[in-house]
Amino acid sequence: MKNTILKTIGTMWLAILMLTAFTQISVFAQEQEIITEDKSDEQTQEEDLSARRSNARRLEGVWNIQVTGRNCQTGDIIRIFPAMHTYMRGGTMSDWGTGTPPSLRSNGQGVWSYQSRRRYSAAFQFFRFNTDGTYAGKQIGRSQITLSYDGNSFTTISTGQVLDAGGNVIANACNTSTATRFE
Repeated sequence: MKNTILKTIGTMWLAILMLTAFTQISVFAQEQEIITEDKSDEQTQEEDLSARRSNARRLEGVWNIQVTGRNCQTGDIIRIFPAMHTYMRGGTMSDWGTGTPPSLRSNGQGVWSYQSRRRYSAAFQFFRFNTDGTYAGKQIGRSQITLSYDGNSFTTISTGQVLDAGGNVIANACNTSTATRFE
């Protein structure tokens, strides 16, 4: 009788131990799956971010630009002039155009961002001055940029607003441009 009770108790303890062990392993496996899924999502997000950074960096550098000023209604060419843009890491840019004499405009400062695939957007502004050197207002330009497959040229479609010293829009500008990387 004593042996039977000991065997029964021993069997129960063994069953409880096994049940406990398998339950912990099962829970541990579920937790591992969750961690793996979370890590996978994080890895996916990191890979997306890395791809965006890599694509964004393709625009970084100095570019020689041929700007074609156009009539906003008809698309007819008004004038053609060279400009230079520098796209810097972090999303800032500088602009220098020759469409206006240097005494009548400052260099331009702006921002740019990666949109998707080979497409970027940029916006910049520069100050305008009267011939006597007084402040005349500013001009704001906004561009949609398409980078070539090899990353050594791009085209843009741009719009602009000319503002007076009070911030009122006094004219609109439209242009297209082509650019090559300065090396």
